[in-house]
Amino acid sequence: MDFARFKTRLQQWEHLHFTSVELQQRDGRYEIYATAAEHQTLSQLFICNVSNESAAQEEIKQLQSWLQKIKSGRSKRLNARPVRQVTVNVPGVSLSR
Repeated sequence: MDFARFKTRLQQWEHLHFTSVELQQRDGRYEIYATAAEHQTLSQLFICNVSNESAAQEEIKQLQSWLQKIKSGRSKRLNARPVRQVTVNVPGVSLSR
């Protein structure tokens, strides 16, 4: 898997904020998932199968690095957004400071 494909896969679930990459073993196979924990719910997004544990550890190391890069870029974008001000006019109410 390359960075662009990994990033696209995570961005398909834009309402989730993935925080880690985890390994699970099922029926003698190794599966890698990106995980997001929000609102007392743990979500897992299947990323790939890997043939053995050492290959899985290498893949996880790479995916964790990419996840940090994605999270860093997301934080920069959020911090760069202009602050929005909202003015509400309510007849008979003055909120002057």
